[in-house]
Amino acid sequence: MEQFCKVTYISNAGILLEYNDSKIMIDGFCNSILPIYKNPSDETKKLMISGTNQFKNIDALLFTHNHTDHFDAESTASFLNNSKKTFMLAPSKVVMEIKQGFPNVESKRLINLEDGLGKTEDININEIEIQSISMLHDGKEHMDIRNLAYLVDIAGKRVLHVGDAKPTKENYIHLDIIHKNIDLLIAPFPYIGLPTARQVIEKYIKPRKIVLVHFPYREMDTFGWINQTMKSYLKVKDTLPETVFFENLGEFINI
Repeated sequence: MEQFCKVTYISNAGILLEYNDSKIMIDGFCNSILPIYKNPSDETKKLMISGTNQFKNIDALLFTHNHTDHFDAESTASFLNNSKKTFMLAPSKVVMEIKQGFPNVESKRLINLEDGLGKTEDININEIEIQSISMLHDGKEHMDIRNLAYLVDIAGKRVLHVGDAKPTKENYIHLDIIHKNIDLLIAPFPYIGLPTARQVIEKYIKPRKIVLVHFPYREMDTFGWINQTMKSYLKVKDTLPETVFFENLGEFINI
């Protein structure tokens, strides 16, 4: 019988991966200072912090980088103090924010990952295989930010979450991702909106399915990013893997 992994949209780029009792959350706890990006609703945030419902018994929290639309130290620390068996995997700046701001969080559960550009690190958390990959953050103004992508093998499904990694060959050419049979790529919307980014997907990743995240609220989309991305997608839809636009918090797919 084929096994399915549930992928639920939690926040701006936040995803919960579930298979039976195995659960991984990536960039779920955030508190964006930019109002155009989606934070968890107050109701969902309470459930998350208390570790109830679908947020019970999460094996690990993964964070790609320390920008507020991907990481919030206060809610993360509150969750970790309530969920004593959960590990946190993250680049050094994220780990230091927790250690310095919330010293009551058990430090042995905070795993500081290698974030030198191009470096990878393999971790096994409760039989879930996780590889972190240090990549350039998108945008010239963020050249000093080390963004970690994560390749998660859960229930035999391989999920690649790239955070805010710049969609250029420099981030992927030295890797062998194309031969790792990626079932799902989770990426910000420019990965489909930009022709050069679509070439990166085709040449270096080649996933079976794509989920796009990091869309602004429609009512605040003054640059028309959502419609532009959809127009670009529709022009080349037949050349791409199946692509899902995650806009509404709480929606999910099975892979």
